[in-house]
Amino acid sequence: MFEYYTMLTPQDTYNSRGAPLNDVCGIVQQDRANVHKFGRRDAGDSVDPFFTTAERRAMIAGRCQFSKAHHTVARIRSAVVGFVLVRVFGNGSAVSRVEIYEAAG
Repeated sequence: MFEYYTMLTPQDTYNSRGAPLNDVCGIVQQDRANVHKFGRRDAGDSVDPFFTTAERRAMIAGRCQFSKAHHTVARIRSAVVGFVLVRVFGNGSAVSRVEIYEAAG
């Protein structure tokens, strides 16, 4: 469907109520909420054309594929993981897979 670059930072590791997130998919979902809903973009965050609503951001949950050795909550929270490429697959109205890769930034 599309791809975008973003920074996964410590601010993305907490939900909108301040509770810590404990999975990478949740962090990616919160990153998109920070960009689209709250206007809290990190320097490396780009705007994607799809995750503009809570319903669409919810499609990220359970559909992430990433390096479990590299992309961990602890590494994102400690700012070891930062700039990533996110590729989103689906049929235009539904997400089937979200792939997360390291990116140079």
